Amino acid sequence: MFRLKSLFYSREICLGIIFILFLSSTSAFAGSKTFIKEYTYQASEDDSRNSSRVIALREVKRLLLEELGTYLESETEVRNFQLTRDQITMLTAGIVQTEIVAEKWDGRLYWLKSKIMADPDKVAQSINDLRKDRDKTKELEAMRQKSDELLREVERLRKQMASSNNGNRVAQQAAYDKSIKELSAAEWIEKGHAASGPDDHFQGAVAAYGKAIELDPTNIKAYYFRARISEKNQAMSDFYKILSIEADDSEGHLIRAWTYKELNQRDPALLEFGKAIEKAQGQKEKAAAYSDRGRYYTLFQKRDYVEPSANDIPGALELSAKDFTSAIALDPTDPSYFHNRANSYLGLGKYNLAIDDLNAGIKLDPKNAGLYSARGQTYQMLQKPELAVADLSRAIELEGPDNLFVTLDYMHRAFCYEKLGKFDLAIRDWSILIKMQPKDSSNYASRADLQNELGKYDLAIRDYSTAITIDPKAGSSIYYGRALAYAAKKNMPRAITDLKKAIQLDPYYKEMAKKESRFDAIRKHPDFIGLIGK
Repeated sequence: MFRLKSLFYSREICLGIIFILFLSSTSAFAGSKTFIKEYTYQASEDDSRNSSRVIALREVKRLLLEELGTYLESETEVRNFQLTRDQITMLTAGIVQTEIVAEKWDGRLYWLKSKIMADPDKVAQSINDLRKDRDKTKELEAMRQKSDELLREVERLRKQMASSNNGNRVAQQAAYDKSIKELSAAEWIEKGHAASGPDDHFQGAVAAYGKAIELDPTNIKAYYFRARISEKNQAMSDFYKILSIEADDSEGHLIRAWTYKELNQRDPALLEFGKAIEKAQGQKEKAAAYSDRGRYYTLFQKRDYVEPSANDIPGALELSAKDFTSAIALDPTDPSYFHNRANSYLGLGKYNLAIDDLNAGIKLDPKNAGLYSARGQTYQMLQKPELAVADLSRAIELEGPDNLFVTLDYMHRAFCYEKLGKFDLAIRDWSILIKMQPKDSSNYASRADLQNELGKYDLAIRDYSTAITIDPKAGSSIYYGRALAYAAKKNMPRAITDLKKAIQLDPYYKEMAKKESRFDAIRKHPDFIGLIGK
């Protein structure tokens, strides 16, 4: 997804009189707490009921999120995440929803009482997960920035109209009403991000983005967000609608670029990325645009196991590395740029340059599990298993040992332990993976291979058999491994049956069986000779 600059500023605006009430109490749901605040907006003579409500709603939500953020920072593990108060508030907006408890309008004052009910520990875990997703974090930063800009514009226009005595009031009122609609649309987009998810097929989010589109029909972000979670026909309709709206800033061109990507139109996508870079305001925004194009280039890297395509881009990885280099030159404080360039270097086989970039990324963000994971896997490629184990272990520690994000780390660490001859530790990691992914046959097969090497044939046979039960079309290596275990136990009939199956799936195993010493116990048996030969 597109990534935008992150700018924070004080959101204290003199729009009315603020009355704050904060209550924290245990709700009917174990672990949940309720946060309640009131806000009163004093309308000007140019405000309507709707504009007053939109502003009041935005302000009471801001106060609620700030209060919730303060609580999270002091009472949960959020305090260990090295986030600013603004960042906590921004991320929380993408997780929880604000509910209006009561509201009242008397033509002059708009009063709102709203609440947030949430389990602080669960919100803290969601913040932890969300902060690791750079793309989603950038989206939330962009939304918060847009809302703040609109609030400032609303206040500017409000003051302008209050002091205006010329004939521009009609135009000023129209501009004010437009800004109010855009502010309301931004609120609905934020609701969409915090709305219900896959359990209801994203219907809550789809409805929220649809409301934003009703209020602001040219808001291409709302179309893009809705397209990403909609069924194919709706998504295609939204994508084509995006392309009918002319972009007027870097962000808009980035959205159009990724839309062309979804439509498999490479050249128009690259054209839009170029326009996004050209129109970017400031170094951070230009860096983000370069990074987006760099990420796009990585989609067209040449892979040895894939047939060449007419859509391939010659030197795609070199181009991506060049764009990430431009991003780093413009904004050397973003660790994701170093991480992305490291990935390009890995694809180019430049492992030492990748290590340098991952070192730089870790220096900027020493608690980024993804960077440790990537460096660990790179050390593994460099045949440095000790260093790999250290980094992969750190990644597991940072993510949490039971987090599904760490499954690859356990897998790579198991391979490294095996390389180091630490088979018991490798088996331990495969056992953890089996607990986390009980339906993945490859985990059982990998543990079985090690048990075979250690002479634990009964355990190996059990794991091979489980792998085959999970996946009846299990690969030839699983049948071959079980044949070895049966042969070691001198169970000739079952060894021959499995070996025959392995050879049927891959004739190469016939040659391997001729050299494998573990078949010596049955090598002179007529059935083995009939299958393999003397």
